[in-house]
Amino acid sequence: MKNKKLIAGLVAAGLLAVSVAAFFGLKGGKEGGLLEEDAFRAVADIENEEFHYFDSEAVALSESSENDAGLRAVAMEASNLVNDERAAAGLDPLDWDINLETVSHVRAKECSQKFSHTRPSGKQWYTVNSKIQGGENLAFGFDTAEDAVEAWMNSPTHRDNILFDEFEKVAISIYQDDDGVCYWAQEYGY
Repeated sequence: MKNKKLIAGLVAAGLLAVSVAAFFGLKGGKEGGLLEEDAFRAVADIENEEFHYFDSEAVALSESSENDAGLRAVAMEASNLVNDERAAAGLDPLDWDINLETVSHVRAKECSQKFSHTRPSGKQWYTVNSKIQGGENLAFGFDTAEDAVEAWMNSPTHRDNILFDEFEKVAISIYQDDDGVCYWAQEYGY
C-alpha cells in the first residue's frame, strides 16, 4: 500500500513538473532546454521602427567583462554547425558579426538571471540594439556546440530562425554561471 502511494505521489510530481514546463514554454531534454517562443523581427519592422532601442549600459558592462576564450571557441563551433545546416538546405552561410556578438553576450548573461525573450528589465529581447537584432535563439544547459545546435534544429521556431534565408549575420555567446550551467544566446541580423 505504501509503495502504491509513493508511486502515485511520484507520478503526480512528474506531471506537475511537465505541466509547469509546458506553461512556461520550456522544452528540455536530459541536458538542457529551449524557450519555445518566436523571437523574430522582419527587416521592415526594423527599418520602420520609430524609436531605436540601444542599451548602452548593458553593452558597456558586456565589453568590460571577461569573455572566456574557451566558451567563445565553442560558440564559433556552433556557428559553423549552423552554417552546415544552412548549406544542407541550399542557403548562404551567415557571417559572424562582432556587433551582434556584443548583443549576444549581453543576452546570454541576462538569460542566467531570467531565461526568457523578455529581458530582466522587462523590455523585449531586441532592445539591446534594435537596429541590428532580427532574431534570437536561446538555450541553457548544453555543454557542446553539437548538442545546442541539434536542440535548436529539432525545435520548429529555432529551426525557422536558423534557416531563414534573409538573415545574413549571426553571433553566438555562451555565459557560464557559478553553478556551471551554460546559457546560450544566438542573435541574427540582416
